[in-house]
Amino acid sequence: MTSLTTLLLLAACTAEDSGRAPGDPAGNWEDDDRGAGASLGTFEFTYYWVASQTSYAGANNTSFYDQQCNKIATVPSAFWSAIKLEGTGKLTDGRVVNYAGGCGCARSPCFKVLGADKAWGEGVQGRALEPYRSIAVDKSVIPYGSWMYIPELDGKTMPGDAPWGGWVHDGCVLAADTGSAIIGDHIDFFVGYKSSYTSLINSFGLESVTVRQGGTQCTGQPPQQPADDGGDGGDGGDGGGGGGGDGTQVCFPGADGAGATCLPLATPGTPTGYDYPSPLSANYRQPIAYLDLDVVDVNTKVAPNFTLGEFVSRSKGRYAVLQPHAVQRMQDLRNQLGGIKINSGYRSPAYNDSIGGATSSRHMFGDGFDWAGTGVSLTTAEHACENNDGFLVEYTTHVHCDWRGTSVDPLFFGAAAVAEPELPLAGFQASLQRDGDAFVAPATGFDEGEPMRRWTARDRDGAVIATATGERFVPPAGAAHVDVKVGAVVELTVAID
Repeated sequence: MTSLTTLLLLAACTAEDSGRAPGDPAGNWEDDDRGAGASLGTFEFTYYWVASQTSYAGANNTSFYDQQCNKIATVPSAFWSAIKLEGTGKLTDGRVVNYAGGCGCARSPCFKVLGADKAWGEGVQGRALEPYRSIAVDKSVIPYGSWMYIPELDGKTMPGDAPWGGWVHDGCVLAADTGSAIIGDHIDFFVGYKSSYTSLINSFGLESVTVRQGGTQCTGQPPQQPADDGGDGGDGGDGGGGGGGDGTQVCFPGADGAGATCLPLATPGTPTGYDYPSPLSANYRQPIAYLDLDVVDVNTKVAPNFTLGEFVSRSKGRYAVLQPHAVQRMQDLRNQLGGIKINSGYRSPAYNDSIGGATSSRHMFGDGFDWAGTGVSLTTAEHACENNDGFLVEYTTHVHCDWRGTSVDPLFFGAAAVAEPELPLAGFQASLQRDGDAFVAPATGFDEGEPMRRWTARDRDGAVIATATGERFVPPAGAAHVDVKVGAVVELTVAID
């Protein structure tokens, strides 16, 4: 799993936004004259916590690493597996480590050591986890950063000692985390310690709960109506308290990585030059909201090492889309590789068309970027993209990395329809041809430069006898087959007569 804000900050936020301290009972929400959020229905209710090394016996036989491949610790294998499952673990030396995703180190995935500001772990968008406040969600159903209200928690005393336990819950929880097993109408409640889970199950036995949008009860903002499918209408998503329309905000990791750097979203309809390709699919759909670059400050730090202006440019259109999860991925890459220079970020459809961009270019969806690492090879940068769940297109001068496999942010794109036709993604094409003693592989659809061509020659038994990169390849004597991978996305092979 992964994150939230800290309890002191959260208590302040709750008190400021809704006028109620965390321990104040909510009473009957239906009769609350401040307004209730719309019901999203009944959800499966599960629990997760910080895994503790002291709970796992056995030999210290499994090493694990940070994203720079530095060894963090050697621990029992069962504890390593528990950290991977729960998302956060506490070592016997007091350090708190968090799951950080796939990597190219001696053992993958990798983890990261957290600071004192994230003593309970880190969730999505760099948020600090909070016992009894953080929930992990499927963001296609509940947008990250959304305040939700769970009546079954309201008025219940949370187990443990102050300040993290011993207080009466008000039913308000924040969508701050996710997990591979959290799909659809399912939320995972972060309880801090495994012993707290045992206490909660013994006391309340909750396995399913009613979930309502926060409304004024939790956010201080008027309740919003849900989208047609009940999936992700609500009181603002990533901002955790913005209203709908022009009041909606999207939140980025920010300079401190806390996920609380929020910018307003504009809803201009379909501006001139923003006609997205059709037919659309779930992850290739028309935005419903944008960042207005005539309003927001492009010098805003959207991540510790990136400003907004490194991802978007007014010269490519007044409005822009930049998905927070993609910004976090780029920061993760920056942490792993050192310096990164972004060559191309968001493009409006009109700008993309003007430079001959692919009709389905991820640059138009705010989660695809061209970049190069400073002081590292292209191969190292490419492996980093793939190890961070990116889709790689390999060019001779830079890396294109996008996250087309991650669901688009509903704050920008709204709820996906139940069934949408798939957008044809054809565009990357190449052919393998002979040119005298050499082979060439002319290609189309690589709109951002010359694609890298990686050649392999194999003998009649299939053994590799030569490899090379370049536009032309002359196979050595004894070669029976020539293979080429173009841009890391098109693979071709031919038998030599």
